Order: sequence, then structure tokens, then C-alpha cells
Amino acid sequence: MDGPRFVSSALLATVGLLLFAAPALAGDPVLNAASYPGMTTYDCATDPITIYPGQNTDLYGLTKTCPNAQKVSGPGDTSVFAPGSTAQGYMTRFKPSMVEVHPDGSLTTPSVWDLHLHHVVWLGPGVGFGTGEEKTEDKFPQGYGFQLSADQTFGLNYMIHDLTAVAGRRVQITWQIDWVPETTPARTDINPVKTIGLDVAGTPHLYPVFDAERGFDTNGDGKYTFPDDVPTDPAAPGYEERENVSSASSWTVPAGGRTLVFAAGHLHPGGLYMDMQVSRDLDGDGTPGDDAGETKPLFRSDAHYYEPAGAVSWDVAMTATRPDWRIHLKEGDVVSVNATYNVKKASWYESMGLFPLEVSTGVDPAAKDPFDDAAAVKAMYDEGGMLTHARLPENIDAKADKDLGLADPRKLKGKGKVPKSGLIIDGFQYSKGGYSAFRGYPASGIRPPVVKAGTSVTFTNIEALPEMSDSEQVWHSVTSCRAPCNRGSGIGYPLAQGPIKFDSGQLGYGSGLSAEVTTGSNIYTTPPLTKPGHTYTYFCRIHPFMRGSIRVAGGRS
Repeated sequence: MDGPRFVSSALLATVGLLLFAAPALAGDPVLNAASYPGMTTYDCATDPITIYPGQNTDLYGLTKTCPNAQKVSGPGDTSVFAPGSTAQGYMTRFKPSMVEVHPDGSLTTPSVWDLHLHHVVWLGPGVGFGTGEEKTEDKFPQGYGFQLSADQTFGLNYMIHDLTAVAGRRVQITWQIDWVPETTPARTDINPVKTIGLDVAGTPHLYPVFDAERGFDTNGDGKYTFPDDVPTDPAAPGYEERENVSSASSWTVPAGGRTLVFAAGHLHPGGLYMDMQVSRDLDGDGTPGDDAGETKPLFRSDAHYYEPAGAVSWDVAMTATRPDWRIHLKEGDVVSVNATYNVKKASWYESMGLFPLEVSTGVDPAAKDPFDDAAAVKAMYDEGGMLTHARLPENIDAKADKDLGLADPRKLKGKGKVPKSGLIIDGFQYSKGGYSAFRGYPASGIRPPVVKAGTSVTFTNIEALPEMSDSEQVWHSVTSCRAPCNRGSGIGYPLAQGPIKFDSGQLGYGSGLSAEVTTGSNIYTTPPLTKPGHTYTYFCRIHPFMRGSIRVAGGRS
């Protein structure tokens, strides 16, 4: 392993204007960072990490407050983070990212359609922060920060994957921090905060994801809110998601009460917003939120898509609470969160809804109680949040939906029958009817094989076998998309929006934490393909350049 000792253990769209997520504008307000006497800005980075093109391994290891530190500005020096340092201080801003380390030693920030940071989470005693490719920044309001040792050890959980077939690439997870040193006597201009990690999915799973599918929209508004919309009827669409509902989606305020000072959500493409609300037992029956008036909204973290097509890519920034947002809560209050996805045009697999909440035990005179100061809290809620960063060049999905001049599989002559044994996945390609969405790919290789109406097709991923280690396997999905499904690949294309919904999950045999990332099998069988003459198209969510098609005999294509 390169860098810290990480242990191997625990990613989509025809582009159309979506109705529920207006693109962010250049003039949208962005949070400013706080400033303090003695503050220094540092760049931090893990040692280089080798990644593999075949799978999204969920990795875990250890890191420090600021490894490989480099000073950006300010009076301090990097020796404060030397091993064994006893220095104490406050982290008041945290900006995550990732760079690729090239063979010549140069560094670049990779595009999301090339190398993808699914998630990364830093975990320490009472302190936690994390991000995905939206790269949300923590910018604490003036007067608050994480109180840390300069040599503090953090657990680091991350998942990165290579959307190409190129092996042996290396990256560094990076973060930039504003560090304010502790003084003697102790400084009084910063109050320490602790993280409450709210998460809509997970329990009892270690990989906290859920599926937001088109079929889960039961009222026709094009939205799916998790976990609120998960049905209790086993026969209802989406009931299977009940096992992914997490107890971590709520938090009960402990004795002494708490002050909420900062929050920002984390969503995947397709995500619209996360809501946070609080319930209080006003009638004394022991159940907060069971009667009208016992629940109040606190904050909505919106996904602002710079991508003109809306909620289809990582070209997005999340809103965080404003610098003057303070909420005082009492013992026994219950804070809960949910996540809303746009399922009007596509399904979104392996979705997330994380909502880190920073709290303080200190008394802040500016804090408002959601029940005692209802009008003031509602005004803060109605005002909404501010973006944590402007548009990121690396998140522009430049390749998605580009016309590659490839043949339309619907217009091509069929190419024999699908073998009785089904189709295989090998060499980053589906056999017979499978092709790579690269300009110049010959039409002869795109011709679809044919099956009888009502036939289900079995796929076997021979690049993932039980006896292989995680790093040897190549994981793939078989996911339906809308024909012709032959345009440029990226995070924003293709979308999981085929006429018959199917998705295999990640076919492979992940171990440890990654066991939940994969299906534990390399075989998948589609639902019956029923429409005579129809050409069904599909792609791999892990490697979106991988495409394929199957035609049903009879009728016209």
C-alpha cells in the first residue's frame, strides 16, 4: 500500500432540463472564511495512493491533522505538524480535494469524468468531516472551530475509482485548512464545536447508500424523499429500501442543551436538497413530534447545479448555513434529516444523504430557540443558505452527451442470437453487441444480438471471480439506459432511464467493508425483455464508456 496503511475493505444521463434544480448563477453568494490573529493556511495531503480501474473499494486507514504540510499563507510554519508535536489549535476552515500524481511527479486535479472521488471521511474523537466530488467546504462562522492536536490521528475512509480502463494511476487526497494556534492563557475568541454525523442511510450497513428509483415516486411529483417515502407495505415499490433506513438520521439533544452553529448536506447526482428539522415534546406525552406544532424546520441544504441540464452531474455546490445561523436546542429535542432526489427522468443508484452538524456546548446570545423564537428561526430558514464554493472547473462534465458520430444500434441489422449461456463481460466490454463509446468505433461492432420476446438475458462478469483479491477484480454494472445511448460518457451521461428498469449493482466479490459495495456475485439476469422489435440499451455505471444493446425479435426496431 502507498502512504498510510490502508486496509482493503468499504457512480449517470441524457441531458435534458430538469424541473427541480435550477442551475446556480455566477452571482450566487459564497461563504467567506473567518479570520483570526495568528491564523495560518496550510495544504495537507496523504501519501500517493494507487487506484485500480476495476472497482470502488471502500478503504480505511489512518492519517494526521495535516500530513505533508505546506504553508500557503500566514505567520506559522509546517513544524507545528511534525510527528510528536504537542501543539494545540483550532481548525476553522476545511477545503477537500484530490490530485493525480503523474509519473514525472507533476500534480493535476482530475476531472470527475476521469477519476472519481465517491466519498472521503475524516473521523477523530468528537470531530468528523467528509465530502464527495461536490467538494463541500467547512467554513465555520466567526468564533467557532474544531479544537485539535496538531498531531491528532484521524481515521480515513475513502472510495475512489477510475472511470477509464487505465491501471496503476496514483492520487493524493488533499485538504487545505485554516489553523489558529492555541495560546497561553487559552484564547477566548474561538469556541470548540463537535460533529454530529447525521446520515439518512446505513444502519445496519457499513456502506451508507440507498437507491432512488423512478418507480418509487408514488404521488407523481417527480421527487423521492428518503427515508420519508419508504413504504411500510411489503408489496409497494421501494419497500426493499427499508433495510437501508438509518437510526443515524436523527439525534436526541443531551443534557444541558446544545447550540447548532454550522451544517451542510452531501448528496449524489440527482439529489435536490436535504432538510433538517427539530421535534420537541410540548404536550408532555413523551413523544416529540407526534402532534401538530411539535416539529419545526431548521435548514434546507440545496444542491445548486452549475450544469445547465440540472441535477445530472457533479457540477454542483451545496449550500451551508449562513454565518449568523445559530439554533439553541433543549435537552430531549430530536433533530432529524432527510434527502430528496429528482426521480422524474432517471433512477439513481447508490445514493447518499449525509448531513454533518456542528454543535457547541457554549451559550451564544445570538442563538434562537425554534419554538420560543419561532418567527426568528423561520426567517433564518426562509433566507436559506450560502454556497460553500463557486463552480469548480474539474467538475464541469465536459465529455457528457457529446455527439461521437456513433451508429444508432436501433438502426443497425441484428447480429445473430444471444447465446443460451448469455453474455459475458470481459476486457471492459460486453460481448456481442457491446462496444466502447469512443469516436470512430465501427458500426459493425455495435450491431445488437437478438432474443425472443419475453426472454431474460444473463450476464457473467468473468473479470471478477471469487478467488481473486479486490485489486485483481474488475467490477461492472449492467444498467438500462434510453436508446440510442451512444453519446459521450461522463457523470452526466448515460442516465439510468431505460424503458425497462434494470440495474445489476456492482458485479463482483468485494471483501471486508467492500463486501457491501458489490453484489457478492458475478452473474446478473435482466427482467424479461418483452417488446417485439425494440432495441434495449445498457451501460456500466462504473465505467460509463461501456455500452451495449439487445434487440427483441419481431415487429420493427
